[in-house]
Amino acid sequence: MILVAIKEKKDTVCLLGNDVKVNVNAGIFVTLNPAGRDYKGRSELPANLKALFRPIAMSQPDNVCIVDATLLAEGFNEAKTLSQKLVLTFCKSQQLLSKQRHYDWGLRSLKAVLRTACKILTSTAPSEHAKSTISKVRVET
Repeated sequence: MILVAIKEKKDTVCLLGNDVKVNVNAGIFVTLNPAGRDYKGRSELPANLKALFRPIAMSQPDNVCIVDATLLAEGFNEAKTLSQKLVLTFCKSQQLLSKQRHYDWGLRSLKAVLRTACKILTSTAPSEHAKSTISKVRVET
């Protein structure tokens, strides 16, 4: 419905009984994990849906930049140094620890550690940030 409204340059589209203003500059993106042996239960996108979208190339995210921005936004003073150390820890863990599939050293896990660190930062006194964050992240992750 949205794609048709954009193509026809309509002002509004009815979604779930509500008229929603259409921005003709909007884009629709579909992201999928590839169908393959590592992704059980996933299948290829049907041909009729593939025809509506064009493929794009994805690149590896810059984890240091993502972590740095997150830490800065949450009030960490040493965000640059912490982000480099945290990403390095995840990279080394991925290289040196077990290669079993249930260990995840990707961005999702990195963000989970960041969420925990940010919760700790907001719940402790500034003088205790570094010590309490390190000890609680060890326990909670």
